[in-house]
Amino acid sequence: MKKTVTIRDIANKLGLSAMTVSLALRDHPRISRETKDRIRAAMDEMGYKPSHVARALATGKSNLIGVIVPNSSDHYYAEVIRAIEDQASAANYHVLLANGSYEMERYSERVRDMFGLHVGGIIAAPPFTSERPALPAFWQDLMKSDFQVVLVNRELRPPIFHQVAADYTAGVKLVVEALAERGHTRVAYISGQPAMLPIRQRLTAFKRCARKLGFDQGEELFECSDLTFAGGYEAGCKLWTTMKRKPTAIVTFSDVVAVGLLRYLDESGIAVPDEVSVVGFDGTAVGEFTHTSLSTVITPMYEIGKQAFDLLIGAMSGQYHEPQSLMLPVELKLRESIGSSHTQRKSRAA
Repeated sequence: MKKTVTIRDIANKLGLSAMTVSLALRDHPRISRETKDRIRAAMDEMGYKPSHVARALATGKSNLIGVIVPNSSDHYYAEVIRAIEDQASAANYHVLLANGSYEMERYSERVRDMFGLHVGGIIAAPPFTSERPALPAFWQDLMKSDFQVVLVNRELRPPIFHQVAADYTAGVKLVVEALAERGHTRVAYISGQPAMLPIRQRLTAFKRCARKLGFDQGEELFECSDLTFAGGYEAGCKLWTTMKRKPTAIVTFSDVVAVGLLRYLDESGIAVPDEVSVVGFDGTAVGEFTHTSLSTVITPMYEIGKQAFDLLIGAMSGQYHEPQSLMLPVELKLRESIGSSHTQRKSRAA
């Protein structure tokens, strides 16, 4: 493996001190133009590439930003990350990506790791379980420091860090109203782990809207799923086989779960939407290409990443004195998987 060229190697070649080379790299006025030219020529000849961390230590500024998400392979976060990397590249920043955890202590360790790499700021989706979380000591110190953090897919009330999220409550309301307009009153809901804040917020919004519009109530109408295709399949099987009086529609907290549910219904010979309607959430591309295309709430995932990056850069430059909270609008996309409950009743009667 080729040896990495260091500032000390450049200095030794030219008979200079490492401090002189370091000052020249920072274009310090103490160093003559002739010496700077000699140093740059030696750098080119030896293949020297300055370390981002070394530059941050030398200048007090960093063009590195950290991004920590629970799972970078998740459809939602993959799109958010793509937007952040696009914006960062255009602005001459570099992204350090880490997968966090759904456990606060392990997530905090990832943030500490980023500190050690001298990033200028962090975009994160911590596993907060409440809109007013009881912060561990580490996060309290972070909040009081001048280190900048932007949360994505987290809506704290009031905001204690900068944050960017979609209006999930409005999205749930759009779904419930669309089902009510089509005559549905017996609607089931597949949620995720209720401890996670955005999942809890969607579930709470669904229960509130369903109650307001007179939908059937009862614990048998609710099931939990892992955020996987298999989780949606298993939750759909459990929901459908244990209910004597079947729902006319099923709403899921994620498109991924909805795709698994559609697979179970198809294998079981249950027609969508003739026997049951299905609506997902997030608007990932996979829902457009299922056998029965999926109706879903489209969340602006790319725009969330873009706005998070812009917010972080603004915060790092001292633009904001209070935590900023951006709430982006969502859109309900109606496709083949939603139908009228009256049609379903006729289908079952036949």
